Amino acid sequence: MPGLSGIDMHDRLLALGYAIPIIFTTAFPTARLEAEIQARGAPPLLEKPVDAATVERLLNLALGCP
Repeated sequence: MPGLSGIDMHDRLLALGYAIPIIFTTAFPTARLEAEIQARGAPPLLEKPVDAATVERLLNLALGCP
């Protein structure tokens, strides 16, 4: 997303009234990024590459599935 970070996109969606489940992933994790994401109530930041089992578990969590 040239010129727009995932956090920026998330904030724009919230400002428009869309409260959708979200999972943030990055190849460049930092403590600051992790804190920003946690402040938004998202699940833990995933560092790329991410294994399929972790993605499935967090998708279920984000969607409220058992």
